[in-house]
Amino acid sequence: MNPPLSSARQKCAPYLSAMAGVLVVMLIAAAFTGQWPTQRNPYNSFTLQANAWLEGRLDLGQDYTWLELAIVNGKYYVSFPPFPSYVLLPFAAVFRYQTPDNAIAWAVTLLGVLYAVKLYQMTRRDGRSGFWVLFLYLGTGYLFISMNAYVWFIAQTMCFTLSLMALVHAKKGQGGVALACWACAVGCRPMAALYLPVLVWLLWQTKGSLTLWQWAAKRWYWAVPTLLIAGSYMALNQARFGNPLEFGHNYLPEFVRAEKGQFSLSYFAENLPLLLRLPGWDAAQRRAIFFTGQTMAFWLIDPMYFCIGAAWVCALIKRRELPAAAMLPMMAVAHVIILCCHRTLGAWQFGNRYMLDMMPWLFYGLLVWMPEDDRFARWSAPLMTWGFALNVVGTIATYNDWI
Repeated sequence: MNPPLSSARQKCAPYLSAMAGVLVVMLIAAAFTGQWPTQRNPYNSFTLQANAWLEGRLDLGQDYTWLELAIVNGKYYVSFPPFPSYVLLPFAAVFRYQTPDNAIAWAVTLLGVLYAVKLYQMTRRDGRSGFWVLFLYLGTGYLFISMNAYVWFIAQTMCFTLSLMALVHAKKGQGGVALACWACAVGCRPMAALYLPVLVWLLWQTKGSLTLWQWAAKRWYWAVPTLLIAGSYMALNQARFGNPLEFGHNYLPEFVRAEKGQFSLSYFAENLPLLLRLPGWDAAQRRAIFFTGQTMAFWLIDPMYFCIGAAWVCALIKRRELPAAAMLPMMAVAHVIILCCHRTLGAWQFGNRYMLDMMPWLFYGLLVWMPEDDRFARWSAPLMTWGFALNVVGTIATYNDWI
């Protein structure tokens, strides 16, 4: 039998190696782009909001022309769901307007890596967590949004991590914590609300012989933290905008001016091709032109979708994990339809950053669907290399405005 210290090292090794792998690539990307965790964050809406709360105001007190702010009765408000400001509030109390936003964003990513490894180890026993977790973080468009705490990006990295946390705690049967993490994720990116049935299904698996309604009646107290978190959002929305469900985006000037508003079915036909658009080609210089400011083919930037699709087919053929095989694709399709009905698809970016919000949930689907043997991982290795190379180069190029 191995001594306890050796056993502890073996248990920690997958977590440390995955974190080190992600951190090394982020540091290399920072060396090329200057996006260091010590840099000041110019798009610090959530820090401004946290400081406004500490000063006794719900509005920011002035306009910041370079930020997306909701304008109501001549006052300026942050137009995004507020949970990131909850996280930044204690830091703002100490550092005021000099909060270490970028360092916090990097820490959120590394915390997510730990939870991704844990989710893998709770779901599978094949020892390949390093490959799949690095694929998730470095072989997809996640790298681009992880580099700093820009208001658009830190909300996504927090949602990504909180979604993984919700899945891990649901797998443990810790319903109150899982649902609270999910509520926090919704407070970063409201579309996370779509995936609540996945958590309910995972938690219900620990029910024993109880029916769904008996189980819900017995575990009602799990909903209390979630209701408190959701209530805080609704109270804040009511106080700012007179509507408990309005986070402020409808009061952005671009949506106020839009004839069809923030969401409309009429946007679908225009946006769907952008999710499938291939890069252009410069014949004179014989090089590809990768777009920034709009999206590109989601499968090109996030080739893990090929793995997810193949694993899903395998699960259907072998009739394994059928509840997840039924729920997750339907939720992902609904997610994409809603995205395509939004007036914008993420503005300045490399790849498809909106498509990342569903990735933690589909990553769980991949883990439960893919075959047990190692052939699936071997055939997925070229896709991981493809995603890694494209996203590292694309991230550096976009931040340096080479494209």
